[in-house]
Amino acid sequence: MRAAIILLAACSGASPDPGLTARLQIAKAQFRPGAFPSDEGGPAANALTTRHSMIVVDRIDEPLKGVLSRDAHAAAIGIAGEDDAWIVVAGPPDLDTPGQPTAKATFGLAADFPTGPFTLQIAAADANGKFGAPVTWPMVALPEDPPTGELVVGLYWESAADLDLHVVDPLGGEAWSDDPNTWVPPPPGTPVDPDDYLKGGILDHDGNKDCRRDGRPREHIVWGMPPPSGHYVVRVDARDMCGAPVGAWYAFAARGGGIVAEVRGVVTLEDVQPTVDQKGRAGAGVLAFEFDLP
Repeated sequence: MRAAIILLAACSGASPDPGLTARLQIAKAQFRPGAFPSDEGGPAANALTTRHSMIVVDRIDEPLKGVLSRDAHAAAIGIAGEDDAWIVVAGPPDLDTPGQPTAKATFGLAADFPTGPFTLQIAAADANGKFGAPVTWPMVALPEDPPTGELVVGLYWESAADLDLHVVDPLGGEAWSDDPNTWVPPPPGTPVDPDDYLKGGILDHDGNKDCRRDGRPREHIVWGMPPPSGHYVVRVDARDMCGAPVGAWYAFAARGGGIVAEVRGVVTLEDVQPTVDQKGRAGAGVLAFEFDLP
């Protein structure tokens, strides 16, 4: 234990500060305030991975693993573009990375961490606290667990605005708050399986509806059955700004627990559109992204 304490102190910048207000939290690690360590020609960090690509804020339960070069004795872990880091003592190699020490920890994000993508980073240090170049790992922060499904398209935002998520599937069906299923019923008189509607992407919630503020507004359109192959279009419709001058949002599509596409954006009063056609707001909104499924 004493050797570990000496090593942490050698990693310049280690502090008795417990880091309770840091937006990145790492269990059983030493907080290091200030700028993330710069590359001083120290040992390399070879890889960084986590169990999931999307994590929920205000939980410290996500495992990470860094693979370090042979002469590494510790590692600094932080978020790219942000100050502060945490120091983790290097452990023995795993069977799949012989001769390469590992840095393992459990981490989480503070409750006020913004929704959307961020980049985790790790840099290795030698016994004298000299750091090498970092490697990174892309992740996404969410305010809650997204729904499960074969395909999930989500929209999260940080304002009082009433936004609507629109998704057009490869069959031409469009789902949004006024028509919450991409499934298009057949013409009248055509026999219909009563469960056919389950084949579509279904909206789970109308966030900030009629300017009634949700805690952290969000909407998802979810396919519970295999989604159709082809081209998808995702739009964000500013239905009413509800007194908010701007609204920052984040939209994503996920399949099998991995991100298919994602984007951040901002809406303003200029983005509020009148009804588009006789279908109400079909076709409304600004383009967020497009993607294809095989």
